[in-house]
Amino acid sequence: MKLRIISVLAIAAALTLAVPAGPIVRAETTNMVDPSKVSQKLLAQGTEKHKIQDRLAKVWTMGGALPGMPIDRNQPAISGPLQRGIIRLGPSTTAAFAYIQPYQEPNDWAHINYCGPGAAIELLSHWDRNYPARADIDQLGADMDLDPYGGVWVRQMVSPINQRLNQITGQQVNWYRYGEAQTLDDFRYMLKTDLVEHGIPLITSLQTGGLPGWGGVDVGHIVAIYGYTRTADGTEYVSYADTAAPMAGHSGSILHTWELNSFWQAVSQNSAQVW
Repeated sequence: MKLRIISVLAIAAALTLAVPAGPIVRAETTNMVDPSKVSQKLLAQGTEKHKIQDRLAKVWTMGGALPGMPIDRNQPAISGPLQRGIIRLGPSTTAAFAYIQPYQEPNDWAHINYCGPGAAIELLSHWDRNYPARADIDQLGADMDLDPYGGVWVRQMVSPINQRLNQITGQQVNWYRYGEAQTLDDFRYMLKTDLVEHGIPLITSLQTGGLPGWGGVDVGHIVAIYGYTRTADGTEYVSYADTAAPMAGHSGSILHTWELNSFWQAVSQNSAQVW
């Protein structure tokens, strides 16, 4: 499937202390995904990731919480959404988060199509709390072959992200792959592998129509996903950072939580992932 160029939009900075990732902890994810419904290509990529998962234990991150682990409610990615009531953590809630630093792209016309680099900066903040403050969004865009009038191809984001991840950590982590979720099962498998099992953020493209902060505007966009929750009644949610500045058309908060099926409707119209 040939993917359109994504109209780029952004992300902003507020930071916490990095912590060692520590040993990989297996999360309980029974019944989250039926592997028989997941594409063979994604299953193969997931197998590759499981083979290199020990690399994550060797690098420092801002931390996170897998299902059953305590959640740091003082993290910027958690505290704001909790106060706004969009993240609800009841005693029967299954939750997984990769802590990130909220970041917003420059609020000017030159950067209204920079959501790809913006989402990458957000993702990389998981490994370096200071990265948003020192990242060169223009150089990142250039390395992704960004068209300032159209945006970036999601496929072009993978190599620059892995290169910077390796530079930040001093290790050949090379975690991220390019994927195209064709079904909700595919997308749920990506969430399970990166967030629920390993506490790692991921990136997706989507269409903005119906999502918070966009009103009636429906454009191609890229966001960073950092959280997954499932309530006692089985309703699933994703938490994500929308990087767009007001000049790009997005209003309100950077951090959002949205019901998974509705979020998938937005993703399915323009589906490509860095995961």
